[in-house]
Amino acid sequence: MPRSIDAISYQDGPPRPPHIKKPRRKLWLFLLFVSLTLVAVGWGTTELLSKTNRIFSNKENPLVRFGRLLIGSDRELIGENRGRVNVLLLGMGGEGHDGPLLTDTIIVLEIDTKTEEAVLVSLPRDFVVGLPQAGFRKINSAYAFAETAEAGKGGGATIDAVEKITGFEIPYFAAIDFEGFVEAVDHIGGLDIYVERSFTDATYPDKTYGYLPPVSFKVGLEHMDGERALQFARSRHGNNGEGSDFARSERQKKIISAFVQKIVKLNLTDLKTINNLLGDFTENFQTNLEPHELKRLAEIGKKIKPEKTYSFSLEPDDQLICQGIIEDYTSRAYVIQPCEGVTYPDIHEQLNNVFAAAKLKKEDAAVEIQNSTGKAYALENLNELIKLVPKTKVTSFNSRVPYERTILYDNSNGKFPNTADYLKNNFNFTLADVPYTNSTADFVIILGRDAL
Repeated sequence: MPRSIDAISYQDGPPRPPHIKKPRRKLWLFLLFVSLTLVAVGWGTTELLSKTNRIFSNKENPLVRFGRLLIGSDRELIGENRGRVNVLLLGMGGEGHDGPLLTDTIIVLEIDTKTEEAVLVSLPRDFVVGLPQAGFRKINSAYAFAETAEAGKGGGATIDAVEKITGFEIPYFAAIDFEGFVEAVDHIGGLDIYVERSFTDATYPDKTYGYLPPVSFKVGLEHMDGERALQFARSRHGNNGEGSDFARSERQKKIISAFVQKIVKLNLTDLKTINNLLGDFTENFQTNLEPHELKRLAEIGKKIKPEKTYSFSLEPDDQLICQGIIEDYTSRAYVIQPCEGVTYPDIHEQLNNVFAAAKLKKEDAAVEIQNSTGKAYALENLNELIKLVPKTKVTSFNSRVPYERTILYDNSNGKFPNTADYLKNNFNFTLADVPYTNSTADFVIILGRDAL
């Protein structure tokens, strides 16, 4: 990966955005299989070990590395003993892009090994955080500062910054740059992506610090080659609601999912395909996960069904982080930072429930809370619910005699099982055996005196 950081800009300049990350589960298994297959067919041990040494940041003897892989490892991954394994996924521009080491894609993959579920947690690239090397900067520059100071330190420095914000323990990282992604997608024959919302980006950057002709996407299924998939993931200035980092992070996750699914269908007996893909990742991929750790991670990942993989983004709608402008004597910069009065522990508390939040967000059920008591403080025990469920509506109604008990009505007809489980298992509600016909909400909660 490039070692210079020409023009690290903290202003919101021409899109230099994020990129699709790398593996979730089966892609890691694929990389391992690639390495073993190359050994098996006698592809050239010296060249193989040289290439893989450039992928893995731990400079362990490569023969020892592959020995451990071949005989397996009984060692658990860090975090596995408590049921949570975390990997930081990073994407950057690479050589030929403005700010080649800026990590414009920052996603934490969190795996719950007990429930066999996973969640992809996106952090905005413009989040301001204190860096040992440079003071308060946007988090996407953490990798660049550390890697420029000492090659191989970028991943660890970015882990430190992300841990500070999220409260997660993150022992592992994997980073890829745009060029590796484009080539890899082309070598697997492209991706089929469903575009949820039509949009046009009139300021998508070219490779000469200018702009391409307007880049447009239309609703529907589209087969994308590597460059087109990269444009879909990187676009930062689209119209129709697609011009935010938050909308972009959702597109990135869509690309990740399609990429992994396509990899799974590869003909791994095709030496040319294997050779091409290993070449793609040699100069464009880096991780501190060793092969035997990747193998263990793949074993865990194989148990996770696609429908048990969720996504979550830190967004201003959560009222924990706020958008703003920082100015000095010469420039202005768009940034994201904790809202006034919000601390990192507040964000940590929200992310402690990230699986619940991701499930509820995915279902997007409407919850109505009716307060029969007339007392505002009756809502205090429902603060978490109000934060986690975006479509929560709170109303009051006058009742001559308040309800004695708080009652939960389920109008969803089983459409939102995760929301139903959350409401039933986390609160002391009395469950009604009939729907509540006076509301169109999916769930209705009527607060009684027991909430006081």
